[in-house]
Amino acid sequence: MNVMDIRGRKMKKPPACVQCRKRKIGCDRVKPICSNCQKNGKSDCFYPDVPGQYVVSNSASQTINGSRDSNVIDVPHNPELASMEQIREYNTRLQLLNAQHQNHRNSPGPAEPAQFIPRTVQTFENKPVSSANGSAMHLNWVQGPAIFDIMTSPYTQEEVLWKEMDFLKSRLLELQEITGKKVDVDLRIDHRKQSGTGGGQGGSTGDDDDDDDEDDADQVTSVKRFKPMDGYRSINEFRDLDPQFLDAKAVFGVFHDRDNDLLSTLNPMVDTPNSVFNVPFLVVRDEYIAQFYGKFNSVTKTNFNDLVSQWRHNKNAGVSLYSKGDSQIRFPSRSLTQEVITKYITTVTDNNSLVPILKPKDLLQTVELLFGRESIFGPSKLDLPQLVSLGQVALCLLLAYETLASSVLIPLRDEQLTMFTHLRDWIPTLRANVQLIRSELDRRTDSSRSVDVLRFVALWKYYETVTDSCGNDVFDGDEDVHLARHLSINHESQNQLLILLWNFIYKNYCWRHLFKGEIPAMAAGSELNSMTVIDPLLNNDISLLNFQIDMVKYLHTRDSVMSLSKVLGLKDLFRVRLHEQNKKCYTTAAIINGVVDSLIYHNSMLFIDYYLLMQYESLKEIEKFTECYREFLQLVQETLFYVFSNLANLKFAGYEFMFANKSFVTLDNICHMVLGLYERCHQSARSLTFSDDNLKTEIGQQGETLTLLLRKILMLLQDYSKNRKVASIQINKLVCKIRTILEYTALCAKPQQTTLDQNHTESISPPKSVNAFENMDSPSMLKIVNKLRGISESLIKSDFYGQRKPFEMVHPDTLGITRENFPAIFNSFYS
Repeated sequence: MNVMDIRGRKMKKPPACVQCRKRKIGCDRVKPICSNCQKNGKSDCFYPDVPGQYVVSNSASQTINGSRDSNVIDVPHNPELASMEQIREYNTRLQLLNAQHQNHRNSPGPAEPAQFIPRTVQTFENKPVSSANGSAMHLNWVQGPAIFDIMTSPYTQEEVLWKEMDFLKSRLLELQEITGKKVDVDLRIDHRKQSGTGGGQGGSTGDDDDDDDEDDADQVTSVKRFKPMDGYRSINEFRDLDPQFLDAKAVFGVFHDRDNDLLSTLNPMVDTPNSVFNVPFLVVRDEYIAQFYGKFNSVTKTNFNDLVSQWRHNKNAGVSLYSKGDSQIRFPSRSLTQEVITKYITTVTDNNSLVPILKPKDLLQTVELLFGRESIFGPSKLDLPQLVSLGQVALCLLLAYETLASSVLIPLRDEQLTMFTHLRDWIPTLRANVQLIRSELDRRTDSSRSVDVLRFVALWKYYETVTDSCGNDVFDGDEDVHLARHLSINHESQNQLLILLWNFIYKNYCWRHLFKGEIPAMAAGSELNSMTVIDPLLNNDISLLNFQIDMVKYLHTRDSVMSLSKVLGLKDLFRVRLHEQNKKCYTTAAIINGVVDSLIYHNSMLFIDYYLLMQYESLKEIEKFTECYREFLQLVQETLFYVFSNLANLKFAGYEFMFANKSFVTLDNICHMVLGLYERCHQSARSLTFSDDNLKTEIGQQGETLTLLLRKILMLLQDYSKNRKVASIQINKLVCKIRTILEYTALCAKPQQTTLDQNHTESISPPKSVNAFENMDSPSMLKIVNKLRGISESLIKSDFYGQRKPFEMVHPDTLGITRENFPAIFNSFYS
């Protein structure tokens, strides 16, 4: 059929539906669902938006009107105000419910002309509207036909009708305001039945509604209510309309408990709402861990305010980790470069499986061809393939350094040790090379169309995830996924090299985001990723990754209330999925790949268990808190053993760099959680007058055992660090953190004095949250203390630990901070 747009141009046919356009087949353009989608069971049939207003031609209008049901009444268009017939085009719940009774559209009904809100008033677009919603929102009233779909709804039609009238009245008020036309339309429901959920008749809510509201307040906290409008009852969306959530104890609400006043005291720490498995996200929501950061900020501001100001200035100035004086690409000599690459090939023998986009043997030929007597290159003088090849050489040398530096199990003979020493001296220059090559590629317009550039970018992103030289606040721009999608290799199905490249990019993109509890949104969905999986390692992982994506998506739910039982179910299912994945690991490459998966699992479960502890604590469900606490401590024990055993496993010698970074971040997270538990013990001892002396004693013993656990973790890290060939930036930061936390525990353990109490409480007000330890019984607390002692003993035997020189407190009053060590300590917490 022929249509004309508002500019008078003729269009042969309206656009086909999106499904038919994707499949490149003819579409009969029947609405709401075309025959192709009907035949193939596609419920997501919809049509693309086309600018402007479309008017059905006379011939088409006659045909359609002739086939219309006699009950359909044509409503004339008002050029200034959309009629109720046009408002009907909004996608409403009531229409969706009615669609379920049409046999799932087995026989599509006749098409009817699309109704549009006419765009006759040019000031409609972006005009602020405030009468209906209380805020000056900018709306665009160019509205296309409504898209209807089949859905399952837990609401009755009566409940939907009430909500629908609220929706329609809001739309009418907005339309009246932007047009200036007042229409007397009564949206009240004057004849309705008394429902089982309560509610009065006519225009009065009555006393019964007040009673209902009181019940709501008793059963549900922080629930949005619908405002009663013109005679229909107030509906509590949470309690009345979803029977699963009749009880407030079924809600998982920890993520929404953010205190903005508390956040201001934690500066320069900021909330990370998109990363739920992250220390800042946890600290902002746990007042007990925030106690330490409040004290830390108070001490630094009081004693080192000038150094804090200098630190902020340097941070705002954006000092680069890869700063370089000249604009030349410099490499070690040809012989040293070839020796390092050869060492990488012999050490990481499974490189083709684990890092398939890196071809070190091909890079040896590149070095032979490009490197001369002096290995210095001008970036602007190199063509694109040469520039990318040199970038891959630099990244291969950096990965070789990580391989040798992170392992304590690979001995180096004299000549190899000399080679490693020279390579270590070149590391700052090699990192600067990578940044210089990236800058040059950004200046070249043809780089965005090169697959070779994508391989370099993907390898660079992989290096950033395994190196410990990047700070906690390094920005991740997902450059590899952006470029891959620009080249459309996420939909590649023919070229195996491109499929393998996308498989590698996809897996590492998911890993680096899921580890922090972020949604890998740019590749999570069939529209963004229709890849074929041919990488054996990804084939093992794909079901586990898909589950993790779904789990993290649920934890990021913001538009509805999360179910506590579903969170518990996801936690149990995660364990099953990991076990299924581990059973597929037979080769060395698959086992190392599984180590990364297991670390992501342990880190995720630690956070989820700790969040569950906070949830049960806030609900005062002490029995469930105690049970969850035992599970959490068992997981802590397993994780500590898993991390340190992997670092000392001969099977993984040379491969530690692939999981060392995540291992130390996981240890950092454990230390913060232990700190939160310790602070609960400390606050209990300060604020509570115990009727049970045994409970008071056991809480004190728990605090001492938690401190001992931190001391032993510190000792293991220091021993590992001593055996490394070069100091680790990340380990040094973690050691600084633990030492500062131990100084804080020493300050808390001091006898209470008036001046000390003032100093301790001036930083941050005492927690308002419930303290579960105060409500536990003595036998349960005794079991917890014994469990903690068992964990401590499993890390380091008491006899061996007693022979070592214990950790000595230096300056507890300033948490061990001096002007000399201030930069190292402050950076360890905030960068």
